[in-house]
Amino acid sequence: YALTALYLRLVMEAAIPVNRILVVTYTNAATKELRDRIRERLGQIRLAFLRGRAEEEDEFSLRMLDVLPDRELAIRRLNNAVRGFDEAAIFTIHGFCQRALGDSAFESGLAFETEVLADPSDLLREIVEDFWRREFYPASPMVAQYFLDKKYSPEKLLADIRPHLGKPYLQVVTPEGNADGAALEQAFLSAYQQAQVIWNRQRAEIEALLLKDPSLNRQKYNLKSVPGWLNDMDSYLSAEIPKLDLFKLFEKFTASVLQDSVKKGQNPPRHPFFLACEALKARCEALADYCRHQVLVKLLTYCNAELAARKRRQQLQSYDDLLLNLHEALTDPQRGVALVDTLRHRYAAALIDEFQDTDPIQYAI
Repeated sequence: YALTALYLRLVMEAAIPVNRILVVTYTNAATKELRDRIRERLGQIRLAFLRGRAEEEDEFSLRMLDVLPDRELAIRRLNNAVRGFDEAAIFTIHGFCQRALGDSAFESGLAFETEVLADPSDLLREIVEDFWRREFYPASPMVAQYFLDKKYSPEKLLADIRPHLGKPYLQVVTPEGNADGAALEQAFLSAYQQAQVIWNRQRAEIEALLLKDPSLNRQKYNLKSVPGWLNDMDSYLSAEIPKLDLFKLFEKFTASVLQDSVKKGQNPPRHPFFLACEALKARCEALADYCRHQVLVKLLTYCNAELAARKRRQQLQSYDDLLLNLHEALTDPQRGVALVDTLRHRYAAALIDEFQDTDPIQYAI
């Protein structure tokens, strides 16, 4: 109601043509509703001025009849508005961006003709599949196996980074900071080999401690469960390629878990293997986290760059691009002043109904 009334006042009192009143709302449905409502009200108030009277319940028209005594001038402005209403600048934020970029191709530095790509999913799938081949085919078998063990696929990688695409204002921080991948891999392999050597030499001793040590709480180290854990350790430490995906209860062999699994007042069983497993678990998790985060960061960077390049080649823009491209054009040190100038001259008034104000790009525009 407020937007419609403001719009009519701009037409009638300020004599602004409809193509110079910018209205921005959020959804296509809201845009259509607002356009229909303004068109309908223009017709109603025009009729009121032609008759020289308005219905009692139409307070706005009654007020305008008082405010604008020159009826002929008001009717002329309303006639122009009704006739030219197909040119009314009522858009969603994305529609406004598309119009601004298209109408100001010189100032924005973009191609004159671009097609809006409503759903870039197919293009993104191609890019992620290319990344998968480029990243994992030459990767070390240990790293490739980790991603397969964790059920990763191009689809899962895309799902992980999709919410962060097209947001250049995001700062990417990985938990590992400036960690050295080669050093982490070497530390893991050394820890694996150390545990493997001890296990191969002293397996029977380790088994006896886990099955017979009187200090252990047997609710946590059930005699029926321990043989299965020993078999799991056999498999893990005999693998041709060391796995970054530890088996489910690997922690049962670590010194810290044994420390917390004894009867009250008792000391846990001690063995170099349990300390080796503690170190192996820490090195394994550090390397696995590094690999996962590095792949996701690399993929995000690759997708942002490659998606932009492929869309440029095919003269496509997504909805995110419309926002990013206009923001970039408006803030460009050389082109921005001219574009801002063009838009300020094109529109004499702007009514911003709604936009995503948690999005810094939309807010800046």
